[in-house]
Amino acid sequence: MKEKKQKKKMSNRAFRAILIPILVLVTLICVVLNVAASVMQNVLDIYVATGKISIDTPEDKKDWDSDYYPTDYKDNNESRDAAYEVAKKVSEEGSVLLKNDGILPLAKGSSVMPFGNGYLNPIYGQQTSGGSAKWVKDPVTPEEGLSEFVINSTAADAMKQAGDPEALTEAAGTKSAGDAGSMLGGDCRIYEYDPAVYDGLTKAQDTTGMVFITRSGQEGQDQKFDAYSDGTPHYLALTENEKGAIRKAKEICGKVVVILVSSAPMELSELMGGDLEADAILWVGHPGERGFSTLSELLDGDVNPSGRTVDTWEADMTKDPSYLSLGEHTYSNYTFDKPGMAPGMGSTTMNALYNEYQEGVYMGYRYYETADLMDDSFVYGELDGKGAWKSEGAVCYPFGYGLSYTTFDQTFDDLTSDGYNVTATVTVTNTGDVAGKDVVQLYDSAPYTELDEENRIEKPAVTLVAFDKTDALEPGESQTLTLSFTTDDLTSYSYLHENPDGTKGCYILEEGDYTISLRNNSHDVIDTKTMTEDSTTWYDGSDEDHIRKSEIKAQSALDENGDATGTPKDPDATFLAATNLFQDSSDYMTEDSTILSRSDWAGTQPKEVVDGTKEISDDIKAKLGKEITFDPETDPELGNVEGSLVYEAKQPTSGADNGLVLSDLRGLDYNDPRWDLLLDEIDWEKDKDNIIRNFTGDSYLTEAIPSIGLPRTITEDGANGIKVPGVTDDASGYDMTKSSSFGFAPLMAATWNTDLLYEVGAAFGQESILNGVNGWYCPAINLHRSPFSGRVFEYYSEDPVLSGNLAAQVISGAGDQGMYCTVKHFALNDTETGRSDMIYTWADEQTFRELYLRSFEIAIKNAKMTIRYSNEDGSVATRVIRAATGVMPAQNCVGILMGHTNYALLTSLLRKEWGFQGFVISDYWVWAGDNLRDLAIRSGCDAYLCMSVPMFWNIEDYDSATARWAMRNAIHNLAYTVVNSNAMNHMAPGAVQKIGISPWKIWLAIADVVIAALVILGIVAMVRRAKDEKQHPDLYKRRQKKSKAKKA
Repeated sequence: MKEKKQKKKMSNRAFRAILIPILVLVTLICVVLNVAASVMQNVLDIYVATGKISIDTPEDKKDWDSDYYPTDYKDNNESRDAAYEVAKKVSEEGSVLLKNDGILPLAKGSSVMPFGNGYLNPIYGQQTSGGSAKWVKDPVTPEEGLSEFVINSTAADAMKQAGDPEALTEAAGTKSAGDAGSMLGGDCRIYEYDPAVYDGLTKAQDTTGMVFITRSGQEGQDQKFDAYSDGTPHYLALTENEKGAIRKAKEICGKVVVILVSSAPMELSELMGGDLEADAILWVGHPGERGFSTLSELLDGDVNPSGRTVDTWEADMTKDPSYLSLGEHTYSNYTFDKPGMAPGMGSTTMNALYNEYQEGVYMGYRYYETADLMDDSFVYGELDGKGAWKSEGAVCYPFGYGLSYTTFDQTFDDLTSDGYNVTATVTVTNTGDVAGKDVVQLYDSAPYTELDEENRIEKPAVTLVAFDKTDALEPGESQTLTLSFTTDDLTSYSYLHENPDGTKGCYILEEGDYTISLRNNSHDVIDTKTMTEDSTTWYDGSDEDHIRKSEIKAQSALDENGDATGTPKDPDATFLAATNLFQDSSDYMTEDSTILSRSDWAGTQPKEVVDGTKEISDDIKAKLGKEITFDPETDPELGNVEGSLVYEAKQPTSGADNGLVLSDLRGLDYNDPRWDLLLDEIDWEKDKDNIIRNFTGDSYLTEAIPSIGLPRTITEDGANGIKVPGVTDDASGYDMTKSSSFGFAPLMAATWNTDLLYEVGAAFGQESILNGVNGWYCPAINLHRSPFSGRVFEYYSEDPVLSGNLAAQVISGAGDQGMYCTVKHFALNDTETGRSDMIYTWADEQTFRELYLRSFEIAIKNAKMTIRYSNEDGSVATRVIRAATGVMPAQNCVGILMGHTNYALLTSLLRKEWGFQGFVISDYWVWAGDNLRDLAIRSGCDAYLCMSVPMFWNIEDYDSATARWAMRNAIHNLAYTVVNSNAMNHMAPGAVQKIGISPWKIWLAIADVVIAALVILGIVAMVRRAKDEKQHPDLYKRRQKKSKAKKA
């Protein structure tokens, strides 16, 4: 038998040609994974898995009671369900009945026929997963919300059979309605069925038509403010198809109720009279996950609507003075090079964007009420008491307006003053047939005199000074409410006044009569009373009597009960009066722009800039761009230069052994001497990576600083609830099922109920404990300057008094449960256009202070929380401290500088004047220039919200004495916030947090070992084969050489 020939092995050349690329690829993948993991470690720790966190407690304190934040719930499912009970109250009390001719409440079990795409495809809030808002996972639908009625689905079936409606797009030559170009997604298309889909439907005159109209909100873009292809003038007007749906509903059903699902107001004149008049209009805001569950109750009277509008509903939004500032406006003579996202990505040369607040203090109802006073040709409009037009005008529904199923009588009983505190009593009586709640609103009308004209002080005709909401009153029942405010609330700001100490600008309480009016809303007066100031007081800081008491209280230390002691909280400081901090912005507005004034109402109306482009003066231009040019070594204001605002010659003490950790300082005053002893222990070398990470890449995770026992903390977004990290199928990094999803901010604000907003904060705080979240990037309290702002759904209202007082209660409620809030976006982030491109936002300082800073001022000064802490003997004590311990500045420029690099904003105003104690973290900002972060730290921004990639984003100066002191102050601010939060729950004095190795690091290490082993085995295999081939060449295939062709 013939012996079988042995098969030869692959040649080593061929073997290496195959194996080496594989080994190189595997090694490259390993290197990339390790680099990526290093870059993304914060993200992986939050959204994939972090190491086991434990608490190391000294033996002698292990039995101490350190359960500082007890919870009534066993897990996050229970806390979520409890929060949804609060959310239900928000929907019940926030929904606003705008119009009702008597059709509502509907009979229980009666027949309804829904119309409109908003019924089949409602917008619950922000539609995309990009941005700070929660999105819905398993929402209560409008159909489920109407389940208490008999639903005639004829119209809905017709819509379903027609398929998806076509998008309404932009008119030729107008702003795109499609993709806005934002990384966060979103667009301004409007979807509604052609009313022809309802042709042929059988009339049902015993059925009430329900027409759903819906609009969205979106971070990263503003809403379309110009025309669509069907002639609709803008995004917040009714489209032709929507009007057609209402006509069809009226034709088929006879009676029609319009349900508005939108955070922003809409133009509704046509629904208030004429052929399209609706019988009732109910606004439900953006309802979130379960908001529609209250729909039947609101419509059948089980719940009596008690919401009030939080904005002025204009008949023609294009006539509002803020309208001219919409869109992009640029300087023709000023360009700058915006750095790329990372080094090496280049820069973008662009003309600087700007936004001028030409309407000044006359924004929202302040404009319309003043126009009604100043302009004889202005027609405000009049309602018939049921939400229909009596005579058409500029305002469909005033600020603070809302109807009820019952009637109320309000009497202005008394108004008293002790010279500073003003107290009003109002008795509310339910004069109707069903139980309900009513809102009491007090407005101030200040004297406007020649002194005001001379000093360019502007005074709206009316401003809200106080409000309250009754309990549910049965028919015939009365309740007397006591409302209070102070004379500080009646002051105006003069940015021209020359002060005795050489500073400029101060508040003034002018002599004269102040009319305090009790109103149903900003326009309809019930009764008035007058209080008189006998003399004019300039609060110019000339002595303590000439500093407003609100500043003195804010700058004072607090006693154990949270009351101001009248002693400066900083023992080395004296009380400061409010003076000009944004002089450049005031100068710009007075010299290069227009400010609307009562002294020349017609002549100072906001003016449109031709083609949206103008020149900026050389004086102002020379002050811009510091974010790009800042040199930490040489800058005269904030650099390592003697005489700069932050200069330090001597390094701070470091590495001391003082026997303290952060948990020892819980409950101590911010200025307690033990803070310096703790901060002296910072090890700038061992903790360098984590310190830098917090200053350059605090991506929702603030790193621990072990040398002082500062624990790692998690802070999350969530405009309508806390976004809880989790691994999910959508790969978003968030598990929306772990926490509640409320109706959005305007719906909350429309409750006008401070007690309920405290419950909202407390509910979120409880959820934070059971979801391992320590802080919340909320509430957002910018104002609704324009209804076209993309983030109207995140902000409460057009009014700072309403917004600030509601936010203070949310912060207090959250703080009592240990969750710190970072109030945002500080300040003037009232538009999304250009906010990530350094848009310059200009207003005079009176407008800054009386409107756009005012909501923040109220929230920061008034929010209080009670904390539990351990005494030295182990007993538990309590004290009341300020609850606002976090602030997020705006991305836009506030005057000449971005919010997070603005020393005047973050240090002079926030900390020194308002007495803020806590930490400031930037909004998410990706920027290649490291010097920007140096500027931010020295300006008063204590942490930088961005993905942590030290090779891309770092700081230039870590080692100078000035840098170290700036960082030390920032660590103090952060540590003070953390020590008084739920991050210290179960941490007795002396306890420190221990973090084990993250599971993903273990998985990565195993993968590294496996890959290394494979590479080694591959190399060994190649070496052994080479040796074997030398010894046994006959066992290996030989490379076949190609034969050369013979020459002819």
